Amino acid sequence: MRTMGKTLGITAAVALIAACDPAPPEEEAVVHTDPAPVAKTFPEVGEIVEASWVEEKMGASEGRVAAPGPTDYRLSALVKLGPGGAQKVLSGYECHTGVPAAPEQLKALLPSGVAWRSCELPANGRARTAFVVAGADQAFLSSTTM
Repeated sequence: MRTMGKTLGITAAVALIAACDPAPPEEEAVVHTDPAPVAKTFPEVGEIVEASWVEEKMGASEGRVAAPGPTDYRLSALVKLGPGGAQKVLSGYECHTGVPAAPEQLKALLPSGVAWRSCELPANGRARTAFVVAGADQAFLSSTTM
């Protein structure tokens, strides 16, 4: 019995020390240009001709240690759609006025002065939104794991 108590005490101490270790530094999200992963996540928008995208790890606030477990990710992409892509989204889904919340790495690429329409796409294990502009071939796509 005494040995079990020592073992539990040591195990608790190790777990406590491990929980106090600082989190590894977060790496800044890299901007990717391969459209294939974005097209796979957003088949509803049709052909994606060009893409600039980042995937960010969601989770613990700065300075806090994240609990072990699954990690959520957000994929944000500014894309050039193939012919009719924006119209396909606008006519196929409920859309309303909205402005994309782009990560810092993509903010400079967003066109200014456009009337974005926010369209919720069906969830497929991810919450997905397409921001499109009527008559334009550019879109901003956002997907967050759930």
